[in-house]
Amino acid sequence: MMLCLLYSITEMGRLKYHDIMDRFIAWYDKGEYTPWGVCFDCGMAVADALSRYRHGGEPVLCGGTHIRSNGNGSLMRILPMAFYAYAHFGTDLAASGRAMEEIHKVSALTHRHSISLSACGIYVNIATRLLAGVGLQEAVQEGTTAALKWYDSHEKFSSVGQTWHRLMDIQALPEEEIRSSGYVVDTLEAALWCLLNTDNYRDCVLKAVNLGEDTDTVAAVAGGLAGLTYGFEGIPAD
Repeated sequence: MMLCLLYSITEMGRLKYHDIMDRFIAWYDKGEYTPWGVCFDCGMAVADALSRYRHGGEPVLCGGTHIRSNGNGSLMRILPMAFYAYAHFGTDLAASGRAMEEIHKVSALTHRHSISLSACGIYVNIATRLLAGVGLQEAVQEGTTAALKWYDSHEKFSSVGQTWHRLMDIQALPEEEIRSSGYVVDTLEAALWCLLNTDNYRDCVLKAVNLGEDTDTVAAVAGGLAGLTYGFEGIPAD
């Protein structure tokens, strides 16, 4: 799914939501953008969103808005937005309402609840700082703080602040308090915890996998930021 979005951005130079959704359909139906030409798995929220699109739904309105529609499907594919947003809006995305809106629209293709939107906003705000060369600890703290301040100032997101109350102190939490389920809040918390409690790509991803539960997605979300932190050369060849 991340590749569907990445190709749509790099080929167009701008976001075309119908194009992104068409690529998602090709991934879902034909296994395009996958190593072996097979769609290995698709969550219910994503499947429902694609069904709405097939039936004429406006792309950015296809994502579910129910509280139970807050799986990690949009967070796991949002990383390419960091490259797009950094190129168009710079490092501090929370200083631009347009930047935040673009992130939210990409999430809303499949996940439109305010919790999912804010998870993507926090993640991309951290990622753009890493792209700018900001140190890991500082990037996480600044990106999280800036995003949460933006959400606190917008009525639509007034209720999400408490949802993310653990993020500012996530590194200090013991492992037994870290949940790594498919719930987007658990996924982002677990990914940042793994990132902040390791000092290289391999250990970060391995720690994420070893938490159990939704291992592939938590490792992907953590690994995206770890890749920005340690660079391509920091990824073990094996």
